[in-house]
Amino acid sequence: MLINIVSTANKTFKHIKALGRKNYREKYKEFVIEGVRLLKEALQSHAPIKAVLVSESFLKNDQNRAFLDKLLMDVNRHRYDNQDNHTTHHPPPTTHSIYTCNDRMFKEMTHTETPQGILAVAAVQSRSLKDITEDHRPFFVYCDAVQDPGNMGTIIRTADAAGADAVIVSGGCADIYNPKTVRSTMGSLFHLPVIKVEDSRAALSDLKERGLKVIAGHLCATAKNHFEVDMKRGLVLVIGNEANGVSKPIVELSDYIVKIPILGRAESLNAGIASGILMYEIVRQRMK
Repeated sequence: MLINIVSTANKTFKHIKALGRKNYREKYKEFVIEGVRLLKEALQSHAPIKAVLVSESFLKNDQNRAFLDKLLMDVNRHRYDNQDNHTTHHPPPTTHSIYTCNDRMFKEMTHTETPQGILAVAAVQSRSLKDITEDHRPFFVYCDAVQDPGNMGTIIRTADAAGADAVIVSGGCADIYNPKTVRSTMGSLFHLPVIKVEDSRAALSDLKERGLKVIAGHLCATAKNHFEVDMKRGLVLVIGNEANGVSKPIVELSDYIVKIPILGRAESLNAGIASGILMYEIVRQRMK
Protein backbone atom coordinates (compact mmCIF):
# COMPACT_ATOMS: atom_id res chain seq x y z
CA MET A 1 0.00 0.00 0.00
CA LEU A 2 1.27 3.46 -0.93
CA ILE A 3 0.84 6.35 1.48
CA ASN A 4 0.14 9.58 -0.39
CA ILE A 5 1.69 12.82 0.91
CA VAL A 6 -0.42 15.75 -0.19
CA SER A 7 0.99 18.66 1.83
CA THR A 8 4.38 20.19 2.57
CA ALA A 9 3.17 20.37 6.20
CA ASN A 10 3.35 16.57 6.36
CA LYS A 11 5.81 15.35 9.01
CA THR A 12 7.43 12.81 6.70
CA PHE A 13 7.94 15.45 3.99
CA LYS A 14 9.53 17.83 6.50
CA HIS A 15 11.74 15.07 7.92
CA ILE A 16 13.10 13.92 4.55
CA LYS A 17 13.71 17.48 3.39
CA ALA A 18 15.55 18.32 6.64
CA LEU A 19 17.89 15.33 6.13
CA GLY A 20 19.68 17.53 3.61
CA ARG A 21 21.28 19.27 6.60
CA LYS A 22 24.28 17.64 8.28
CA ASN A 23 23.27 18.51 11.85
CA TYR A 24 19.81 17.01 11.27
CA ARG A 25 21.32 13.81 9.79
CA GLU A 26 23.59 13.48 12.80
CA LYS A 27 20.72 14.02 15.22
CA TYR A 28 18.48 11.34 13.70
CA LYS A 29 21.27 9.10 12.33
CA GLU A 30 19.57 8.86 8.94
CA PHE A 31 20.41 9.94 5.40
CA VAL A 32 18.82 10.05 1.95
CA ILE A 33 19.75 7.92 -1.05
CA GLU A 34 18.42 8.82 -4.50
CA GLY A 35 17.76 6.77 -7.62
CA VAL A 36 16.88 3.18 -8.50
CA ARG A 37 20.47 1.99 -8.73
CA LEU A 38 21.50 3.20 -5.28
CA LEU A 39 18.32 1.84 -3.73
CA LYS A 40 18.92 -1.57 -5.34
CA GLU A 41 22.49 -1.58 -4.02
CA ALA A 42 21.23 -0.70 -0.55
CA LEU A 43 18.58 -3.42 -0.58
CA GLN A 44 20.99 -6.06 -1.92
CA SER A 45 23.43 -5.17 0.88
CA HIS A 46 20.58 -5.39 3.43
CA ALA A 47 21.04 -1.78 4.47
CA PRO A 48 18.43 -0.61 7.01
CA ILE A 49 15.95 1.29 4.81
CA LYS A 50 13.42 3.21 6.87
CA ALA A 51 11.16 4.56 4.11
CA VAL A 52 10.88 4.86 0.33
CA LEU A 53 9.28 7.80 -1.50
CA VAL A 54 8.36 8.01 -5.18
CA SER A 55 6.97 10.75 -7.42
CA GLU A 56 3.80 10.56 -9.48
CA SER A 57 5.85 10.55 -12.69
CA PHE A 58 7.87 7.58 -11.47
CA LEU A 59 4.68 5.56 -11.07
CA LYS A 60 3.62 6.17 -14.68
CA ASN A 61 6.53 4.10 -16.03
CA ASP A 62 5.68 0.38 -16.24
CA GLN A 63 9.24 -0.75 -15.45
CA ASN A 64 9.39 1.52 -12.42
CA ARG A 65 5.99 0.31 -11.29
CA ALA A 66 7.16 -3.32 -11.53
CA PHE A 67 10.18 -2.52 -9.36
CA LEU A 68 7.96 -0.83 -6.79
CA ASP A 69 5.39 -3.66 -6.85
CA LYS A 70 8.16 -6.15 -6.06
CA LEU A 71 9.39 -3.94 -3.23
CA LEU A 72 5.84 -3.70 -1.82
CA MET A 73 5.48 -7.48 -2.09
CA ASP A 74 8.72 -8.02 -0.20
CA VAL A 75 7.67 -5.58 2.52
CA ASN A 76 4.25 -7.21 2.91
CA ARG A 77 5.77 -10.69 3.00
CA HIS A 78 8.18 -9.55 5.69
CA ARG A 79 5.29 -8.21 7.78
CA TYR A 80 3.29 -11.44 7.29
CA ASP A 81 6.28 -13.60 8.23
CA ASN A 82 6.87 -11.52 11.35
CA GLN A 83 3.24 -12.00 12.43
CA ASP A 84 3.56 -15.77 12.10
CA ASN A 85 7.05 -15.81 13.63
CA HIS A 86 8.41 -17.48 10.52
CA THR A 87 11.99 -17.12 9.28
CA THR A 88 12.39 -16.38 5.57
CA HIS A 89 15.20 -17.85 3.50
CA HIS A 90 16.28 -14.40 2.32
CA PRO A 91 17.11 -11.52 4.69
CA PRO A 92 13.94 -9.39 4.61
CA PRO A 93 13.90 -5.70 3.75
CA THR A 94 13.64 -3.34 6.67
CA THR A 95 11.48 -0.81 4.85
CA HIS A 96 8.78 0.58 7.12
CA SER A 97 6.70 2.63 4.67
CA ILE A 98 6.43 3.52 1.00
CA TYR A 99 5.16 7.01 0.18
CA THR A 100 4.21 8.91 -2.96
CA CYS A 101 3.82 12.62 -3.71
CA ASN A 102 3.53 14.98 -6.66
CA ASP A 103 6.60 15.89 -8.72
CA ARG A 104 6.93 19.41 -7.32
CA MET A 105 7.09 18.18 -3.72
CA PHE A 106 9.47 15.39 -4.67
CA LYS A 107 11.86 17.87 -6.28
CA GLU A 108 12.00 19.81 -3.01
CA MET A 109 13.38 16.74 -1.22
CA THR A 110 16.12 15.91 -3.72
CA HIS A 111 19.61 17.24 -4.40
CA THR A 112 20.00 16.31 -8.06
CA GLU A 113 19.26 18.41 -11.14
CA THR A 114 17.19 15.67 -12.81
CA PRO A 115 15.85 13.37 -10.07
CA GLN A 116 14.76 9.88 -11.10
CA GLY A 117 11.63 10.05 -8.97
CA ILE A 118 12.60 7.65 -6.20
CA LEU A 119 14.50 8.12 -2.96
CA ALA A 120 14.87 6.29 0.32
CA VAL A 121 15.73 7.09 3.89
CA ALA A 122 18.43 4.82 5.33
CA ALA A 123 19.68 4.48 8.88
CA VAL A 124 23.34 5.20 9.58
CA GLN A 125 25.16 2.03 10.61
CA SER A 126 27.70 2.74 13.34
CA ARG A 127 30.92 0.76 13.05
CA SER A 128 34.27 0.74 14.82
CA LEU A 129 37.68 -0.68 13.96
CA LYS A 130 37.00 -3.56 16.34
CA ASP A 131 34.14 -4.68 14.08
CA ILE A 132 36.46 -5.34 11.14
CA THR A 133 37.62 -8.92 10.65
CA GLU A 134 41.12 -8.82 9.23
CA ASP A 135 42.86 -11.34 7.02
CA HIS A 136 46.61 -11.97 7.17
CA ARG A 137 47.41 -8.77 5.30
CA PRO A 138 44.64 -6.21 5.81
CA PHE A 139 44.35 -3.09 3.69
CA PHE A 140 42.77 0.06 5.12
CA VAL A 141 42.41 3.49 3.51
CA TYR A 142 42.67 6.43 5.91
CA CYS A 143 41.29 9.83 4.89
CA ASP A 144 43.04 12.66 6.70
CA ALA A 145 40.72 15.71 6.48
CA VAL A 146 39.61 15.05 2.89
CA GLN A 147 37.05 17.83 2.54
CA ASP A 148 35.53 17.57 -0.92
CA PRO A 149 32.41 15.34 -0.97
CA GLY A 150 33.15 14.22 -4.54
CA ASN A 151 36.69 13.17 -3.61
CA MET A 152 35.40 11.35 -0.55
CA GLY A 153 32.87 9.43 -2.61
CA THR A 154 35.50 8.57 -5.23
CA ILE A 155 37.90 7.29 -2.57
CA ILE A 156 35.22 5.03 -1.05
CA ARG A 157 34.23 3.69 -4.47
CA THR A 158 37.85 3.06 -5.49
CA ALA A 159 38.66 1.40 -2.15
CA ASP A 160 35.72 -0.94 -2.71
CA ALA A 161 36.95 -1.78 -6.22
CA ALA A 162 40.53 -2.33 -4.99
CA GLY A 163 39.43 -4.76 -2.28
CA ALA A 164 40.16 -2.61 0.78
CA ASP A 165 38.85 -3.90 4.10
CA ALA A 166 37.55 -0.51 5.26
CA VAL A 167 37.81 3.24 4.82
CA ILE A 168 38.61 5.23 7.94
CA VAL A 169 37.75 8.94 8.05
CA SER A 170 39.15 11.49 10.46
CA GLY A 171 37.50 14.54 11.92
CA GLY A 172 37.50 17.35 9.38
CA CYS A 173 36.58 15.02 6.51
CA ALA A 174 33.55 15.63 4.33
CA ASP A 175 30.39 14.09 5.70
CA ILE A 176 30.10 10.63 4.11
CA TYR A 177 26.30 10.96 4.20
CA ASN A 178 26.31 14.23 2.27
CA PRO A 179 24.05 13.66 -0.79
CA LYS A 180 26.96 14.31 -3.19
CA THR A 181 29.22 11.88 -1.35
CA VAL A 182 26.52 9.20 -1.31
CA ARG A 183 25.97 9.58 -5.07
CA SER A 184 29.72 9.57 -5.78
CA THR A 185 30.19 6.22 -4.02
CA MET A 186 27.84 4.62 -6.61
CA GLY A 187 26.66 2.12 -4.01
CA SER A 188 30.06 1.27 -2.50
CA LEU A 189 28.98 2.99 0.72
CA PHE A 190 26.78 -0.09 1.27
CA HIS A 191 29.51 -2.64 0.43
CA LEU A 192 32.43 -1.37 2.47
CA PRO A 193 32.70 -0.42 6.16
CA VAL A 194 33.34 3.32 6.54
CA ILE A 195 34.50 4.16 10.05
CA LYS A 196 34.79 7.62 11.57
CA VAL A 197 37.43 8.17 14.26
CA GLU A 198 37.84 11.19 16.50
CA ASP A 199 41.46 10.61 17.56
CA SER A 200 43.64 10.03 14.50
CA ARG A 201 46.86 9.35 16.40
CA ALA A 202 45.20 6.82 18.69
CA ALA A 203 43.51 5.01 15.79
CA LEU A 204 46.68 4.76 13.69
CA SER A 205 48.80 3.83 16.71
CA ASP A 206 46.37 0.99 17.45
CA LEU A 207 46.61 -0.26 13.86
CA LYS A 208 50.42 -0.10 14.01
CA GLU A 209 50.31 -2.20 17.19
CA ARG A 210 48.28 -4.75 15.25
CA GLY A 211 51.22 -5.04 12.83
CA LEU A 212 50.08 -2.77 10.02
CA LYS A 213 52.44 -0.36 8.28
CA VAL A 214 51.26 3.22 7.77
CA ILE A 215 52.00 4.55 4.28
CA ALA A 216 51.21 8.21 3.64
CA GLY A 217 50.95 9.78 0.22
CA HIS A 218 52.71 13.11 0.65
CA LEU A 219 54.92 15.40 -1.42
CA CYS A 220 58.16 16.01 0.44
CA ALA A 221 61.90 15.75 -0.21
CA THR A 222 62.27 12.43 1.61
CA ALA A 223 59.30 10.69 -0.06
CA LYS A 224 59.95 7.59 -2.16
CA ASN A 225 58.22 6.90 -5.44
CA HIS A 226 55.08 4.89 -4.66
CA PHE A 227 56.21 1.85 -6.66
CA GLU A 228 59.46 1.59 -4.66
CA VAL A 229 57.76 0.66 -1.36
CA ASP A 230 56.65 -2.87 -0.45
CA MET A 231 52.85 -2.77 -0.22
CA LYS A 232 52.22 -6.51 -0.07
CA ARG A 233 52.04 -6.57 3.74
CA GLY A 234 49.17 -5.37 5.92
CA LEU A 235 48.96 -1.60 5.67
CA VAL A 236 47.05 1.63 6.13
CA LEU A 237 47.18 3.97 3.14
CA VAL A 238 46.78 7.62 4.18
CA ILE A 239 45.21 10.12 1.77
CA GLY A 240 45.68 13.75 2.80
CA ASN A 241 43.74 16.98 2.62
CA GLU A 242 43.32 18.50 -0.87
CA ALA A 243 45.13 21.75 -0.02
CA ASN A 244 47.58 20.83 2.74
CA GLY A 245 48.27 17.14 2.26
CA VAL A 246 48.76 14.76 5.17
CA SER A 247 48.92 16.51 8.55
CA LYS A 248 52.23 16.67 10.38
CA PRO A 249 51.25 14.35 13.28
CA ILE A 250 50.22 11.66 10.77
CA VAL A 251 53.43 12.11 8.78
CA GLU A 252 55.40 11.58 11.99
CA LEU A 253 53.48 8.36 12.68
CA SER A 254 53.96 6.99 9.18
CA ASP A 255 56.36 4.17 8.39
CA TYR A 256 56.74 5.27 4.76
CA ILE A 257 56.11 8.51 2.87
CA VAL A 258 55.40 7.99 -0.81
CA LYS A 259 54.81 10.25 -3.78
CA ILE A 260 53.48 9.80 -7.28
CA PRO A 261 56.05 11.06 -9.80
CA ILE A 262 54.82 14.15 -11.65
CA LEU A 263 56.63 14.51 -14.95
CA GLY A 264 54.71 17.40 -16.44
CA ARG A 265 54.07 20.91 -15.16
CA ALA A 266 51.04 20.11 -12.97
CA GLU A 267 51.72 20.97 -9.35
CA SER A 268 49.78 18.07 -7.86
CA LEU A 269 47.02 15.53 -8.45
CA ASN A 270 43.41 15.56 -7.34
CA ALA A 271 43.02 13.59 -4.07
CA GLY A 272 40.55 11.16 -5.61
CA ILE A 273 42.84 10.46 -8.60
CA ALA A 274 45.95 10.13 -6.41
CA SER A 275 44.18 7.69 -4.10
CA GLY A 276 43.26 5.50 -7.09
CA ILE A 277 46.85 5.38 -8.35
CA LEU A 278 48.16 4.44 -4.90
CA MET A 279 45.46 1.84 -4.24
CA TYR A 280 46.03 0.13 -7.53
CA GLU A 281 49.77 -0.03 -6.88
CA ILE A 282 48.80 -2.10 -3.85
CA VAL A 283 46.59 -4.26 -6.11
CA ARG A 284 49.38 -4.63 -8.68
CA GLN A 285 51.96 -5.72 -6.12
CA ARG A 286 49.63 -8.18 -4.43
CA MET A 287 48.45 -9.73 -7.70
CA LYS A 288 52.04 -10.11 -8.83
